[in-house]
Amino acid sequence: MRTISLAKVLLSLPLALLIPSAHADSLHDLQQVLKKFEQNAPFSAQVTASVKNQSTEGDDKNVKEGLAQFKVEQNPAGLHIRYSPELLRNIDKEIETKKQNPQAPTPATEAMNRFNYSEISILLNPVRDIEDDLRKAQLVKEESVSYKGKPARLLHLQIPLEKLSEDERKNLKKYRTDLQIWIDENGTPLASRSTSNGSGRFALVIGFEFHFDVEKTYITQSNRLLVTELSSTSSSSGAGMDSNEAITASLTLFN
Repeated sequence: MRTISLAKVLLSLPLALLIPSAHADSLHDLQQVLKKFEQNAPFSAQVTASVKNQSTEGDDKNVKEGLAQFKVEQNPAGLHIRYSPELLRNIDKEIETKKQNPQAPTPATEAMNRFNYSEISILLNPVRDIEDDLRKAQLVKEESVSYKGKPARLLHLQIPLEKLSEDERKNLKKYRTDLQIWIDENGTPLASRSTSNGSGRFALVIGFEFHFDVEKTYITQSNRLLVTELSSTSSSSGAGMDSNEAITASLTLFN
């Protein structure tokens, strides 16, 4: 009987089988890091936000744009959102102008109407949103990459229709989100990108489709995770109407 040496067997195997993945637990690392953040930790920052919404129905096109800047601060007394005297004057002026001319642009008012607390909290509490996505997501693959010149890990995940809650699935026929999360060597989130597509039907009659692209960049401050850059574009159609929206927001920490 011919004897085959162990060395020859090993040499014949694919390299990927011989070298264990150094990042096999990347998802676990991310989940553990998220648990360590204190999302009520103090911070002070300035938020600059813009929004552009375009809706079309038949020959009618309506475009609304908004831009605003305000301060947010978390301390033991709670969360404080401060609007400057200039911003408040602009909103008051726009309200009065709107009474005389219903078609007059109202950028400050539009921005503040769009950026209510639920929208602002996307910047202030990304841990909540990442954990919610991870509960629904399936890991597709992970890879070692470079992020801004430093070693990083990239997680590719997917959220299918069946992973949504019953309320979220309501009226949906098709849905899929592809999610990418960049983390550092310790598992701390650096950035994320998600693309969502879906379609469905209201009352079995009115069909609709939608598409979302969201990009976020993260930063840590006082053991707290924050979104420092947000970019979101969305489009939807249904019942003879088309809508497109683009949102950008940046959070700049005060020293």
